[in-house]
Amino acid sequence: MTTIDDLRDNYDPVTLEVIRMRLDNIVEEMGIAMIRSSGSPVITEARDYNTALFDAEGRIYSYSDAVQLHIGSGGVAVRNLLATVGPDEIRPGDSFISNDPHTAGSSHPPDTTVISPIFLGDRLVGFAQSQAHLVDVGGMAPGGFAPAATDCFGEALRLPPGVKIFDRGEPVESVRRLIANNVRTPVLHWNDVRSMVAANNTGIRRFLETIEEFGHETFASYTALSFELAEQVLRDRIRDIPNGIFESEDWVEGNGHDDVLYRVACRMTVEDSQITFDFEGSSPQTDGFVNCSYGALVGSIASAVVPTLGWDVPFNEGVMTAFKILAPEGTIVNPLVPAPISNGHLTTGVRATRLVTRLLNQAVVASDNSTVRQRTQGEWGDSWTGGISSGLRGENGEFFVWFNMDGGGMGTGAQVVRDGHDAAGLLTQIGNMLPDVEMNEMIYPALYLWKRLATDSPGHGASRGGMGLDYAWVLWGADESAETLFCPTAAVPPWGFAGGLPAGGSGFEFLRNTNIKELLGSGTYPTPERLNAAVSELQEPNAQGLVLRSSDVFHSWLGGGGGFGDPLLRDPRLVVQDVHDAFVSAEHAGQIYGVVLTDDEDGYDAEATSIRRSEIRSARLREAGRSDEARELVNPRPDLVEDVLVPSRNDQGEWTCPACSSGLGAGDNWLDGTLSASYGAYERLTGLGVRLRERSKDGEEVRMDEHLCPACATLLHSSIRVATA
Repeated sequence: MTTIDDLRDNYDPVTLEVIRMRLDNIVEEMGIAMIRSSGSPVITEARDYNTALFDAEGRIYSYSDAVQLHIGSGGVAVRNLLATVGPDEIRPGDSFISNDPHTAGSSHPPDTTVISPIFLGDRLVGFAQSQAHLVDVGGMAPGGFAPAATDCFGEALRLPPGVKIFDRGEPVESVRRLIANNVRTPVLHWNDVRSMVAANNTGIRRFLETIEEFGHETFASYTALSFELAEQVLRDRIRDIPNGIFESEDWVEGNGHDDVLYRVACRMTVEDSQITFDFEGSSPQTDGFVNCSYGALVGSIASAVVPTLGWDVPFNEGVMTAFKILAPEGTIVNPLVPAPISNGHLTTGVRATRLVTRLLNQAVVASDNSTVRQRTQGEWGDSWTGGISSGLRGENGEFFVWFNMDGGGMGTGAQVVRDGHDAAGLLTQIGNMLPDVEMNEMIYPALYLWKRLATDSPGHGASRGGMGLDYAWVLWGADESAETLFCPTAAVPPWGFAGGLPAGGSGFEFLRNTNIKELLGSGTYPTPERLNAAVSELQEPNAQGLVLRSSDVFHSWLGGGGGFGDPLLRDPRLVVQDVHDAFVSAEHAGQIYGVVLTDDEDGYDAEATSIRRSEIRSARLREAGRSDEARELVNPRPDLVEDVLVPSRNDQGEWTCPACSSGLGAGDNWLDGTLSASYGAYERLTGLGVRLRERSKDGEEVRMDEHLCPACATLLHSSIRVATA
């Protein structure tokens, strides 16, 4: 018999990798089974699901790459099932369903989990788990998002751990009828539950085939070794980061019915091979739908840690043991019953992801390991801007619920090696896909007018942030619909890094009583320029029960990702290409990037561009109260991969500017040696052509702080904060 002790110093790497890849392939095949048996475009088109395999103790073997957020909720669901149901109540062919964030770890009630035990003979050896966003789960608002809810009891039918939906392979009819009686789309709902069971059955078959091929003892020893090796690699990466404490905060915009900012605070402590994330100081839980379940918090944090430190590490339980989370109960990041929770993962959860990304940026940039140092990035536009439409369609009055997955098309943060990706999704959901326009139009009573990139959404920088979507549609086949809206990032945008600028926010507007029918009736394509509206209503970030009629147009835009590096350090050739692609206007090419365009082959005048950039840097100094001309840069076009564009200490222990090598002092924080300026974020960013919602609530102001090198005026740092009276 081969044990883990035997393998540590003498294992076969081929066997280790074959077993690991087999498990990864199994969870991917489970996902394929779910897609092919589901009838919901949320699953088939947008891939809002996950599949996973766990051992008998609830430790994760492998996880599909569709939605990283569910890493936390899946693990909590399996462990809480084990804590709830006794061993005699679990038999081959059983499946358990749950969706309650408070007791089963779900991200929110629509993210429903089905867990099926795996038996080798009479021995429990693991679990197959599937989770998917179901179109409706009951409650006060169609679609399961309830901005008006004041407690969790009004949000959905709550299914705790231990609810058996299949008993020895047969549906439990009483449970099926109970669920079907409480949801608005019972046929679609039940079919999606069956698709998750089918996915689990696929996983069980393939898992048992794998054990049969390698033998259970060999399989168990090699998977245990895989846990240890994954943990070891991640801890080695943490050791490459200097020990220290890093702190920051972000803000949730409203709770669904109150326009109040809620604080998400995090202190990250790096100590040798361990990272601790402490959320002490976050706001108390609220009576609105933005409270984040603990399961969603775990997934939100893991979604930032894994691509930063474990980008090439096979994901399993070992990765999760290298960091620790402290989240006080009764707060917005770990609420208790009766806190409503239906949008906590897409508001507070993604704020936690942004925070962890920000803190890891600050930590890894100080690493001596160049590969680790290059994992820095602008923050993603993490802001699922949801629109859920419901109503009656056609002459037969069939009820529909449409959760438009276009809301996931936000831009990603810029990286040291490239611009951010456009319309790419959340950092927690990088496996998601945008729905096909024709598929949405076929299934739902809607006609798209446009779906394009929002060029006013990305953060400017040496590497530019990714752009979000801009889209519009009109009802087609229905007289009116009720709209539920939520927009987590409208006024408090994601940061850039290393002098890259913050990105834009998201939003909605309803164009009322338009000429859309006349345009379509005459065969004229309804471009934004041709579309006339009696009134344009800018909607609040969160709303429920708004009415959209067939003469109205629904218009939404999604935020982009933060930039990386001072825009004046961007390669002029990339700016020329951006202008050619209509991603950047000619005006902004000169104003923001300092590029003087021409009509010749290169598209720009190199000498004039150099002069223009020097003029802009000198103007920055004058705006900050300095009369000096800006010092020339040592390298006007640095190699971003090597330089990373952040100050470092010289041999004398003094901080130096990465652009001109001027000294910034020898204190603990290089920001103390910079020239700083503060602006209203709305005025500053809209002046740079970036769309943002103005927040004018008394006593609160969203500010944007900039830090310049006092010698060359290179922008070294830009940040967002909320100033309170």
